[in-house]
This record gives sequence, C-alpha cells and structure tokens, in this order.
Amino acid sequence: MSNKKHLTLLAIITLSMNLTNVYADGHESDENKVIDNITIIGDKNVPGSATVVSAEELENFETLDVHKALATVPGINVRPEEGYGLRPNISIRGTYPDRSGKVTLMEDGVLIAPAPYASSSAYYFPTFSRINSVEVVKGASAIETGPYTIGGAINMISTPIPNGTSGMVNLETGSDGNMKAHFHYGSSSENFGWMIEGLEHSTDGFDDIEHIGGDSGFDKGDLLLKMRYNSDTDADVYHQFDFKYQDSDEESDQTYVGLAEADYRSNPRLRYGFTDYDQMNNEHDQIVLSYNVRTGNSEFEATYYQNDFARDWFKTDKVYYGGASKGINNVIDYANAGDALAISILRGTNTVAEKIKLKHNNRVYTSEGLVLKGSFDLGNHKVTVGYRDTEDDEDRFQWYEFTNWQSGTLSALVSDAMDPGYGSNNRVTTAEASAFFISDEIDMGDLVLTLGIRNEDWKIVEERFVDSARTAVKTDSGYPKTKSDDSETVFGIGFTYDMGNGYSMIGGYHEGFTPTSGGADPESADNLEIGARYADENTSFEVIYFNTDYANMFGECRASSSGVIEGCEIGDTFNAGESTISGLEASYATGWKSAAGSLMTAKLVYTHTDAEFDSTFDSSFWGAVDRGMNIPNVPETQIAVVLGADFQNGWEADLRGLYYGSTCSVAACSANTNIDSNSMLDLSVKREINEKTDLYFMVVNLFDSEDIVARAPKNGIRTQRPRSYSLGVRYRF
Repeated sequence: MSNKKHLTLLAIITLSMNLTNVYADGHESDENKVIDNITIIGDKNVPGSATVVSAEELENFETLDVHKALATVPGINVRPEEGYGLRPNISIRGTYPDRSGKVTLMEDGVLIAPAPYASSSAYYFPTFSRINSVEVVKGASAIETGPYTIGGAINMISTPIPNGTSGMVNLETGSDGNMKAHFHYGSSSENFGWMIEGLEHSTDGFDDIEHIGGDSGFDKGDLLLKMRYNSDTDADVYHQFDFKYQDSDEESDQTYVGLAEADYRSNPRLRYGFTDYDQMNNEHDQIVLSYNVRTGNSEFEATYYQNDFARDWFKTDKVYYGGASKGINNVIDYANAGDALAISILRGTNTVAEKIKLKHNNRVYTSEGLVLKGSFDLGNHKVTVGYRDTEDDEDRFQWYEFTNWQSGTLSALVSDAMDPGYGSNNRVTTAEASAFFISDEIDMGDLVLTLGIRNEDWKIVEERFVDSARTAVKTDSGYPKTKSDDSETVFGIGFTYDMGNGYSMIGGYHEGFTPTSGGADPESADNLEIGARYADENTSFEVIYFNTDYANMFGECRASSSGVIEGCEIGDTFNAGESTISGLEASYATGWKSAAGSLMTAKLVYTHTDAEFDSTFDSSFWGAVDRGMNIPNVPETQIAVVLGADFQNGWEADLRGLYYGSTCSVAACSANTNIDSNSMLDLSVKREINEKTDLYFMVVNLFDSEDIVARAPKNGIRTQRPRSYSLGVRYRF
C-alpha cells in the first residue's frame, strides 16, 4: 500500500473515531438494532433512481435467471445467451452489455466480478437461485459504489441471518431433467447469530446436440455460511462483527457457437455436433470479514474481502475450412451466404475430415480489498465518507486440443504439442486501485440535496511469458507493460423534493467514467436525470428522463463480443468517441381487492432508449461506423407486465409478460445481424397447503416462442429458452 493510501486511510479512521467520541455523550441512537451492513439503498434518501427487487418478487417465479429478475427494473438492458443466465450480459442505460463489464456488480455490498479492474468481465456470477433480493442504483447514487459510474450498480443480497430460529427447504423438479434442492437454516440470540445455506441445481439442458446427443445444461453447487457477534443493541457504543464464507462450483456443457440462419429456421433448438466437447468448469470462494461500531449519531464500518475464482472453459475456438483455420464467426457468415462447404461442416455432412481446434480458456482470478466507511448525522447534514483499497489480477494460461470432424463424428482429442509460448495465452494482468468518496445529504425540509465526489486511482500492469514454466518475461515486446496508470475524480449532485400528497420530484447530474486496461482512453460521460414519483398505500408510479452524453465511449474485445471482427485481440480496447444515450423510464404498480375478496396486483415497467454514435470511425471492434448509427444490442423499447392474484383460498397466480424491441448486433446493421422484437410469457401458480408448506407450478415461455434474442458470442443465433415446466415444494420451519 502506497504512502498516499496510508495517509488517506489514517485520515478516515481518525475522523471516524473523533466524531464517534463527540457523539457518544448526550445522543441516543435512532435505532437500537443489529446493523444491516449489506445494502446500498437500505432506508436512505437516495438522490435519484433506485429500485429494489424484493424476495417475494423473486420467489413468485423461483427466479434462476438474473435477466428475468432485472426485466422489471426500468433502464436495464440485457443480452441473453444460454437461457439460464449463467454468465449474464447486463447493461444499465445503454452501457455496452458484454459480460456486464461496465456495471458495478456486488454481492452484499462487495465487488464480485472476478477482477473488477484487471478484467471486469463477469465470468463468475452468483448462483441466482440463492439470491434473496436485488438493489439497482442509477444516476448520482452510483458515485458511492464505483468504479463503473456511468450506468450504475447492481447489488445482490444473499439470504440474511434470521431474527429468531428458522429455516427453509425447497425441492423442485421439471423439464429437461431440472432438479433443485435448496435449504437454509439459522438462529439468532441477543448477541450471536448464524445461518448456513446449501443449493444443488442441475439440468440436462434443452439444445439437441446433432448426431451425438448428450447434455447441454449445467450442474451447480453452493454453500454459504454467515455468523454474527454483537454487543447488546441498547449499548451506548454498539459493536458488531460479521463473517461470511461462500463456496460454489459449476460444470456446464455450454458453447460459444450459435446457429446459422437456415439452421435456426429449421430447428431453433439445434446445437452443432462438433461442439460436443465444449464445457465450462469453475470454482469460486469468498471470505468477508466486517466490523461495525455505532454510537450516538455516527457509524463506522470496516470490511475486508477476498474472492478467488478459477475456471476452464474448454470450447471450440477455430473450425478448419478446407484445411484453413477459420473463426467460428467466419464459418457462420460463409454458411449464411450459402457456401456449401461451410454448411456441410456445421451440419456434420462433410465427407472430408476437418480439424476442430478447442482452447482451454483456463484462467485464475483473485480480488481482495479493504473498505472503510463512516456516516455522521450532523443535524440537517448526513455526511458519509468512504475509502476502498483493492488489488486484483487475472492469470491466463491457455492451451489447445484438436479433434477431427467428419460425417457427424468426432475423433478422440489430441493435445497440442506446443506450449502456450508467446502471445496473449500466457500472461498475468495485475491491478492496484484505491477509491475515496464523500457525500453530504442536506435535509432542507421538503427539499433534500445530496452532493458527492469520488476519486479513483488505478494502475494496471501486464506481463507476458515466453514459456509455460514462466522462467522469462517477453521483454522483446516491451513486457511487462503498464496498460493503464490513471486517476479520475467525478462529481455528482442529486435532489428529492416533496410536493405533498404523495408526490415528489427527483433529479440529478453526475460525471461518470469507466476505467480501461486495454490501451484505449477511459470512458467519460455527463449524466443527467429528472423525474417524478407518487406513492400511497395502494399505488405508486415513477417516470424519469435520462441523458448520458459520452465524451468518449470504448469497447473491449472479448470472445463473447457481438459482431466479432477478425484481428480483434482479446483484451484490447477501442475508442468510439462521442456518443449519446437518452431515454425515458416509467413504472407503475397498484393493488386492489376484487368484489370476491381476492387481492389483485399489477405492475407495468416501460423503458425507451435512444442510443447513437456521434462520430464516424472504423475500428477492429466496432467495425465501420457512421455518425448517427445506433449503438448495437440496445432495443429502443422494453416493456414488462406482471399481474398477480391471491384468491384467499390458498391459491395464488402470477403472470409475467416481457417485450423487447428490435435491435442489431453490429452498428452497421448489415445482413444477418438483426434481432427482431421478441416477447415471452411466464406463469406461476402456488397452492398453500398449510402455514408452513406450499406447492408451486411454473411454466416458462408459456407459448413456446422461438424468437432470436441474441447474435453473440461469435455471430451465431441464440434463441429463447423453450417452454419449460417445473413443480416444487417449499417447507418453512
């Protein structure tokens, strides 16, 4: 840790302790309770748009796909991939969605991307079936979280330690070999609490692997342990220690290869036989230690976290075409153009053997950090000061294996005799970063004004090695190279104004940025939002206009990218210059009692987004772009409708409808890159057996829609998850 970091750390601790002492005498805490230190919204007066997806909403559909959960949050764009949300592609207000790399992702307030600075792509994502609720913040509120402050932050909240002694067992079975077993149990006394949770979830998958058969699903396991020790809640100085340990593993038979146009029209659930060997294996564990102290009108918390993630996605990388190595995207493009050889290779009717080149996308990530935060209630000012010191790295050691593909048959795998050697397959990228923020919530009666400032310092260094033993660095190409060494300070201001009778206005402005490690300049943008809210006992609505004015946008070359262009090296970044994204977010929710006494609910969420490039340029990532072209993978219109009915006789039903407008996978919107508008309907029915037990039945994609939802990775068509059924039982004790 540098001297500058030490001084900042010392200043925060000193300020916290001094203010703690000042307020220890003569002031009573507003709340004598256990501190909830995992939320980013909580009961704060958030200056701008913020949404909570509750535990009840997630349970209504036993949601396993985060894309579905976020569909009811205005301003969220998603790009589905394999139908289960294993590796989500999430965008907030038009940020580029690839692997959610431009969104601040957290679990319980802690960064959870494998290496948030060195490699932000979220190839790890929490098993969503165990997530209790979700918080989404946009606008000026994003300054407190960082580092990705243009779009915003998503915080997934895990199962909390119960207030007393309680537990839950959930067993589920269904289509495509779906089997899930989920339990949690915990207890709390006055000074100690604990909770243990386990989850096993597997499915055979829904795609048909042509000629070969076999599974195309996943098998995931999770273990979560939490413990809390606290002093008496009415103590003058309250202390709380928290410990969290999480461990998970996954084996999924997933591929980056989608479908060519003709094959999609013939069988949307087809998967090419030469992808049979493709498989992701990963392991993740996390340790979080937290300490909180509260006295008078001040609170201080310190959190240390460590994430370790290892994965090997063994997947088809190149397909030989007449003996020449070609990218999957090239072969799909050839097939779309009617090339007979490409079509025969994809469909396994080729009579001459072609080599399939598979890569062990083997990587190890570590991320650890220390977060300090102090909050001080100073009359009509509530000041929050925060500091985060992080170190993370990505270690790539990748190699190849080969198989021959002929007449629908794969030969045995043969390992490449060559070492990874030179190049991007054998490298370590390391990042060090520190962030400081301070915000002041000023209560002026009907008007609450929030001011915030955030500073980020980061340095990212990459080493490439010349041999598998890593005895020497590739110095002849200038390694180790400093990929980025920069600092950025951003400012934000937000307000809420209470107009009475349930109405209020909200708005704000903030500067946003995205750090980069691949050579391009960091993203920077001015962000504005203005809107209104209303809420009473039965009804609420919100409408917000937003505008994001990019001084510079960049794209990062990833294997998962949409519109792949040959020559784009994984990890490189490319500037796109000025761009503008603006739109309207609206949500409406209401509840009423029918004449028969049933409780009825309705929720409508609408997002309109205009996203355009303001520059003309050509790059190996974006392709040829003319000013005014639409930014790809951002539909203009999104609508979500959720209807619910509690019939008061033990039966409940919920219906969820989702609609996404058309978009394209590349800016030029050339042939075979269109993604037409698509929709889906889900149904959930629950029957209460007694006060502890209920049964549920769900149908996903009720009308079995087969729409295209993405053309990525590798330019291939991806479709919706087909109609699927599940039957489950929940027992609470």
